[in-house]
Amino acid sequence: MELKDNIDIISKKADIANKKLIAFLAISGATWLYGITPDKSSLLTLLSSIAFFIAIVGVSTNIIKLSELQNKLKGLNDE
Repeated sequence: MELKDNIDIISKKADIANKKLIAFLAISGATWLYGITPDKSSLLTLLSSIAFFIAIVGVSTNIIKLSELQNKLKGLNDE
């Protein structure tokens, strides 16, 4: 029963990280497209670039979290 509980907890954490990853991917895509369009003021380009880099940090963090959760599941499978 303990193994099933651990797998359920890891599964829920992976679902949360996956949803956050999708949100950060959408934000980074939108700010990237907005930032590269011509005829925008430099302030808007700067702000969209900052939002893009923050979103990229979020994407990277969630990919690392998903990788760690995958390794935990592999470790539970080996036991």
